[in-house]
Amino acid sequence: MTGHEIRTKYLEFFRSKGHKVAASDSLVPKDDPTVLFTTAGMQQFKPQFMGHITDFTRATSSQKCLRTDDLPEVGVTDFHHTMFEMLGNFSFGDYFKREAITWAWEFLTVVMGLSADRLWVSVNKDDQEAYDIWIKEIKIPAERVVKLGDKSNFWPSNARLNGPNGPCGPCSEIFFDWGKNACADPNCNPDCNCGRFCEVWNLVFTQYNRKDGGVLEPLPAKNIDTGMGLERLTAVIQGKRNNFETDLFQPIMGAVSAAVASERAKLTLRETRVIADHIRAVTVGLADGVVPSNEGRGYVMRKLIVDMTNILIQAGVKKPLVHTFVAVVVDVMKGPYPELVVRQKDVTEAVLRAEEAVIKLNREKVPELVRKLEDIKIHKQPDAGLTQHLGEVMFHYRDTCGLPMSLIKDKVIAVFGAAVFQAANVVTEKLMDGQKERSRAGSKMQGDVFLAGNVDVKDIGKTIFLGYEQPSADATVVALFLDGKKVTDVKDGDQAAVILDKTPFYAEQGGQAGDIGFCMGKTGTLEVRATTKQSDVFIHQGVVKGGLKVGEVVKASIDGERRIAIMRNHTATHLLQAALRQVLGEHVKQQGSSVDAERLRFDFTHTKGVSKDEILKIEDIVNSFVRRCDLVSKKVMTIEEAKESGALAFFAEKYGDTVRVVSVGEYSSEFCGGTHLDVTGQIGLFKIVSEGAVAQGIRRIEAVTGTGAVACVNAREKQLEKAAMIFKASPDDLVARVEAQAKRVKDLEKEVSALQFEAVKNTIADVIANAELLSNGAAFVAHVFKDADMETLRRIADLVRQRCPSVVGLLAGAGAGEGSVIVTVSDDLVKKGVKAGDLIKAIAPLFGGSGGGKPNLAQAGCKDAGALISVFDSLKKAVKEGLKA
Repeated sequence: MTGHEIRTKYLEFFRSKGHKVAASDSLVPKDDPTVLFTTAGMQQFKPQFMGHITDFTRATSSQKCLRTDDLPEVGVTDFHHTMFEMLGNFSFGDYFKREAITWAWEFLTVVMGLSADRLWVSVNKDDQEAYDIWIKEIKIPAERVVKLGDKSNFWPSNARLNGPNGPCGPCSEIFFDWGKNACADPNCNPDCNCGRFCEVWNLVFTQYNRKDGGVLEPLPAKNIDTGMGLERLTAVIQGKRNNFETDLFQPIMGAVSAAVASERAKLTLRETRVIADHIRAVTVGLADGVVPSNEGRGYVMRKLIVDMTNILIQAGVKKPLVHTFVAVVVDVMKGPYPELVVRQKDVTEAVLRAEEAVIKLNREKVPELVRKLEDIKIHKQPDAGLTQHLGEVMFHYRDTCGLPMSLIKDKVIAVFGAAVFQAANVVTEKLMDGQKERSRAGSKMQGDVFLAGNVDVKDIGKTIFLGYEQPSADATVVALFLDGKKVTDVKDGDQAAVILDKTPFYAEQGGQAGDIGFCMGKTGTLEVRATTKQSDVFIHQGVVKGGLKVGEVVKASIDGERRIAIMRNHTATHLLQAALRQVLGEHVKQQGSSVDAERLRFDFTHTKGVSKDEILKIEDIVNSFVRRCDLVSKKVMTIEEAKESGALAFFAEKYGDTVRVVSVGEYSSEFCGGTHLDVTGQIGLFKIVSEGAVAQGIRRIEAVTGTGAVACVNAREKQLEKAAMIFKASPDDLVARVEAQAKRVKDLEKEVSALQFEAVKNTIADVIANAELLSNGAAFVAHVFKDADMETLRRIADLVRQRCPSVVGLLAGAGAGEGSVIVTVSDDLVKKGVKAGDLIKAIAPLFGGSGGGKPNLAQAGCKDAGALISVFDSLKKAVKEGLKA
């Protein structure tokens, strides 16, 4: 039985038990600040668990999950993964322990065909009800039912003692017995970690609400939350002790091994498993909208790509390979996740760009690390200060640059010895632990997942949103909060959170800013400064004037002018995407957006910068849409109807059975729940203010509309007039005047350079006479020329090559606060493979510069001439080492 067949049988089994089969949510949880990634199957059902029941009280799913807390265990143990699928069935105040236990047993023994004799069970030591069901109704022998404490059999673990407050309850786990092994414990049971037992299924009985002091209050509506790893179950069904030996991983591992072998390299079994695991996580993560970057979710994706690439580099692979594995992951997983096929090209290109960056970084950073270490050795004394500094440097090259620790260790030991490395590594590990903890904090589900910030909304009904049609409405105060605590009234000056039964206020979501305004009662008013939403509950946050009470009726009114400004920017983002696709191509896809009253920001896929001409074309197209005054249509339709209509969906979003589609003319149609204008002409004017890169393959445009665009144009016109006054020209003549002045400045610079060259010309003979003779017979000329600019250094370099038939020159100039460096190489050495461009790239990072050039002449500059002079001896040493290489 294949893994895909097991998934299908599971979902169909629970469909037959009256469960709604829900599609997997995105790995990027929508409107959930408690986690970076979806970490459990129950996350998409938070509203139902909080009592906001819609059209179903039973659900089942196979959920894509990603956790980073066990990364060091991936490939080492039989069952740890970064990305995995969680099979789950859920009850929201419907059935409880009897049905959950009975159906779990039926599925495993009847549908999956597992022998009842191979299954063991654990229950919480205080859960007599579950124990009796297993013993008396399922009739499992008592010796195979183990009673364990709250650490193992309570969710959250040890919550009764340690918290957090909120929904919790005992759980019961089902284990598969692989058979007696070499365990020395004659009483070996599922609580033993010898490897005999494999945890298959966890049934959580959410029946309590924990309060301060560990008080467990029975919930009025009890819930069921179960989780079973598809990978583990597949291994058990297929008779494999290791998940990587199943058909879910074997095609990926085979592709990795074959590709590496074709490069005449070889991986260990663990390395192959790590790559197979990580490429699954990266493929699914990027397909769900995560972009490799240096923070948040993007940091996790980038780290996984860095680790895979470094494994291949260490194995001897010299070209990018990781991106080629995306195709086999898509092929393995496209059945249940067809969206992977649609996103395959984009994901592959993103992985390729990221791994190319890693390869380039290794090529540049390893020599830089060696030079850095040698510089530290020269300038630092072997004391505690050295240990701390060296540990921080090691952390930087491991965490920020992504170099493998094994490589860093070898380089540090070569320079300082093993003892110094061990001492510095203590510092590095502490810094790494801090980074891991920050990653865990973002990846793990927080204890009380039902809190919206510091407001507990789990017992509050859904807020009715009226804001599409009404700017104001009478509403009833259903809850008030102060400092996270529910209260019955609030008074003057309180910073309160107010929840109404209905509201015209749009809550911040989908990139659109939330509304502000006022909620006015008979005796007081809430000045609403922010509106947020959690599980369909709208939270109005602000300052109270007078007083408000639960149950009173208020007049809720939004700031209408601000809403109109936001709508201008939001509708403009739709027009912008249409224009981008026309000018740049249909590969453009939204990667995120932010709209508020002042401006709009739009992130999109594109592999290169947008030219000035393209910016103008995009602006012209958007403004042509504005001038047409096209109607902006908003329709609610089924997800199938929306897809058939061709509406664009933001792929990182999770959509329900019905969606709202916003369409403009024949050129724009998108899934969108935000507020929009009625006609495009209300935008007035659209003006792009900036364009740039935010991540590899992701560009960002910021723009303004309406009065903001007019203000932008006016401000630029004033700057133009000011510049014209400075140059004593009319705005129409300004360009010609600036060009003339620029030419004059250039001529003067040439004159200055000529004078500088004449001033140092007479000293060049002495500099050459003091040149160091290299082992290959070439001269090494190295000198700092005071006040010499780049042009002067070039002329000096030409003179050095003329006077020395075989030479390498390192020439520096320090003047006006800035530094310049030139490396020059004679033709005979160029023919032997010595290239000035390679040498300048190797030394530029030592003084915080950057540069490049041709084989016989290359240059670099920096902002700090003092820094350049202080490391000049290190530069000389680095150049000579480069010549040896």
